[in-house]
Amino acid sequence: MVKIIPTTKVQQQIGSISASIGSTAYIVTNRGEGRIIMLPYFDGCDEWMADYMEDYEMAMNREALEKKYKESLKSGESDLVI
Repeated sequence: MVKIIPTTKVQQQIGSISASIGSTAYIVTNRGEGRIIMLPYFDGCDEWMADYMEDYEMAMNREALEKKYKESLKSGESDLVI
């Protein structure tokens, strides 16, 4: 289950949030806009977090990446031979 809570509530109720994090994930908002996702930790999740951060960076730079790869596509095939 996922709950949406404001940052002030996180500051006030961090103890109860950390106690329930195993069964509830949290989306923390600031002025109604999502800012943080709070998820339970487990050994081995580091690789998943690295993948998530890579996806996050691509989503934040989506327009620039699309422009770059559209230009690359327009330039045609490379003469690189392996």
